[in-house]
Amino acid sequence: MCRSSAPQSLEMDHHDIVDIDSNIELVNAMLDADPQSWRDHLRIIRTIIATTDMSSITPNQGRKASQIQMIRVCQRVAYADADNGGMLDIGNWCLRQALSLLSLYPNEVGVLELIGRNWLLRAQKSLAKIQLTDPESSSSGASLCYSTSPGDRNRQVAEAEERLYTADYVEARGILLPATEYLQRAVDNARAQDVLTGSLLGDVSLCLFCLRQH
Repeated sequence: MCRSSAPQSLEMDHHDIVDIDSNIELVNAMLDADPQSWRDHLRIIRTIIATTDMSSITPNQGRKASQIQMIRVCQRVAYADADNGGMLDIGNWCLRQALSLLSLYPNEVGVLELIGRNWLLRAQKSLAKIQLTDPESSSSGASLCYSTSPGDRNRQVAEAEERLYTADYVEARGILLPATEYLQRAVDNARAQDVLTGSLLGDVSLCLFCLRQH
């Protein structure tokens, strides 16, 4: 368990840092074994975020990987139930910490990827609501092709355009835009550093697809 009650800073005791890192790796391993166990880890994750703040740290290459991993695991717990909005207190902490790290490491692929995925996961609630209320939203273009009546086609186009301005569509687009921006920056930097992965490309493609549909 985390023992320190003070936010993580340059003065944080080495043993407290080791303690936090150990807890993060334990949670990560348990999630790998059982992704549905995320609720069991909320208490320890909330303890960690209450005692950790990266807003005042200085560049430290020796700690960077562990800091990124900490945010990644916390974000994994935060959005384990993304369709229902996730745990926003944890998700907001993850975004703040990642943005703090980005100010120190502006070309760090892992940090850009974390921020982009945070926004993408935030969009899932709106996207899930759209899919629930409008299950044909992702195939609306195809559905128009099956209509043989010009009147039907015009009506379907008008209905589709009207849906684009409903609250869920507007919210989804507003969240997907920064998701796409940060993930594309991650791709550009990953390509320049020769560390591009299929997973990262897949996230960008998903964002672009969702934006086209919504």
